[in-house]
Amino acid sequence: MEYLKIGKIINTKGIKGELRVKPLTDFQTDRYKKGNTIYVFFGNEYLEFKVKSYKPYKNLDLLILNGYEDINLVEKYKGSEIFVTNESETTLYDDEYHISEILDLDVYQGDKLIGVISDVIAYPQGDYIEIESAIDKIRKIVPFRDEFILETNLEEGYLVIIEMEGLLWK
Repeated sequence: MEYLKIGKIINTKGIKGELRVKPLTDFQTDRYKKGNTIYVFFGNEYLEFKVKSYKPYKNLDLLILNGYEDINLVEKYKGSEIFVTNESETTLYDDEYHISEILDLDVYQGDKLIGVISDVIAYPQGDYIEIESAIDKIRKIVPFRDEFILETNLEEGYLVIIEMEGLLWK
């Protein structure tokens, strides 16, 4: 069975077992429907849970797992990643990617390695990739749009952005 990463538990909220989740998917409403199965990678295994409730909260997701409505039962999962199986896969178009697929891709401008993708940030005007510099660890963002991305190669593990004065580093 293959698993697809859709989020990371970063903290809890309140005492009723709510988990603060950093989303790594644009399909939270579908993924976290009441009764859906998700998997938390904890202790080198995928633990199966049913979703009791979901709601967006600022730039995060709040989840309650069925049968785990107590902070004492879920605190140990902080830092764990959330997955779904590929059976619950959402169909993407050719030019769409799962966030987990592009994280950690090497980023090139021309033939020069400039860094790696460290995050994907959703803004109202569209998604942006955060690139951590290979030289000084400074992070910059670039719109994840065809006008800025020349090539994305998941098999080889890289992405090529346009060369444009002022876009990134000098």
